[in-house]
Amino acid sequence: MSKEVDKSGPTMLIDRLRLRGLNTFKTMDYVTNPLYVKHYEKLSVDDEWIRSKGVPRHDSVPERFTPFLEKLEEPIAVHLTGKLVAANLPESLAEKGVVVESLWEALRRRPELVEKMLMDYCFRPEEDKIVGLIYGAMNSGVLVYVPDGLDVDVKVRLIWLTSEDGGVTSAVTLIYAGRDSRVSVLEEHHSYDSGEKSFVGHLITVLCGENSSVKHALFNNLSQNAELAVYRRSYTMDYASQAWIGADLGGGVSKSHIDNILAGNGARSDTLEVTMASGSQRIDVTANLIHKGVGTTGRVLVKGLGLDSSRMIFKGIIKIEQSAKNTSAYLAEHAMLLSPNARADAVPGLEIESDNVKATHSASVSQIDQEQIWYLMTRGLSRDEALRLVAMGFFEPVISQIDVAEVRWSIRHMLENKWRKPGEKPIDLETLMDIYVEPEDVGKKVEDIFGTHYKYLYGRG
Repeated sequence: MSKEVDKSGPTMLIDRLRLRGLNTFKTMDYVTNPLYVKHYEKLSVDDEWIRSKGVPRHDSVPERFTPFLEKLEEPIAVHLTGKLVAANLPESLAEKGVVVESLWEALRRRPELVEKMLMDYCFRPEEDKIVGLIYGAMNSGVLVYVPDGLDVDVKVRLIWLTSEDGGVTSAVTLIYAGRDSRVSVLEEHHSYDSGEKSFVGHLITVLCGENSSVKHALFNNLSQNAELAVYRRSYTMDYASQAWIGADLGGGVSKSHIDNILAGNGARSDTLEVTMASGSQRIDVTANLIHKGVGTTGRVLVKGLGLDSSRMIFKGIIKIEQSAKNTSAYLAEHAMLLSPNARADAVPGLEIESDNVKATHSASVSQIDQEQIWYLMTRGLSRDEALRLVAMGFFEPVISQIDVAEVRWSIRHMLENKWRKPGEKPIDLETLMDIYVEPEDVGKKVEDIFGTHYKYLYGRG
């Protein structure tokens, strides 16, 4: 174990990470991978803007979010523009060794664990320009710890609320799942107040111990005045399984980076991501599979819908290292455009250093099928209704694979409400569930109802 914490104290570790991050942001280029020099989005915020706006705030929780403060039956933490305003961990879980606490409290109580997670598994400040900015602005964080051998399904909810009026949330979430444990974490980003701009930066690290199972869902429901950068990384050990589920809907500019590192033998990692961009939104998604262990399985499926004059970029690489024999990997990036002014780019890649593996990637960008719209209109639907049905159906092959019903319905709810025009009354979740029939309820597969998307395939075996 490094002596860094012992010599300088826990807070000094964060101070040094901040300084290293700021130096990286000021000196590093936005893109270092030559494959992406023409495919990336920039943030307009910088360290000077954050220093001028990211001051301590004393806001009160807006009324529409106060129900979060009443969820005492589940582990939950609520942050208001970087400040922890409510937290709860049921005593029954605390007695079993489960921890859900702020990063600052964890640094005081468990400095060695936090240091190891930050230094060995989390993104390092020197890795990426925007990671450097997130470290430089860091003002909050959470540690979720589940001990080895806990035979209980642990479900944690983390809420991040950020003011549009110059609010800054720059956070780290560290998730440690011990051997044989089962953990589900739901994180949500929402905007409140009114203003011209806000910034949300978030580093999320998951360490899956041997034979553990971790599911992480992230909802980006920010206003279009927000700029967002989220970097997720998982290390999956022997025979463990891990899943990322994302709904990336908010923010004027949204950058999302996911690294799935399959470090152990027999490990599995899945990424299911949906995006919807409207207006002048710009969404930039990178999802990588990095196979190190023997007999690993990785899958990435990203789907995006582009409206108005929006832009989406989907990138990702399957990297199979020489040690990763008997690997199976799949990377799919698909976009559908509903406007001639919308644009999408899909840039998948392969880097294979081993034999006896299976690696497939799939990418497509297409306009919405006007024949489908015409067919639905002949059955009595208006053009707007037909467009909505085809658009929502485009996402179903992804959503239906999510095995947590609450997450499935939450994503559908957010997509349906984003589809609605400004000023149109939002639909409530109960009404949506009453009118929506899941494919399995009528004895059909999703593809039987919505069809399949055209794919370009590459295989190596």
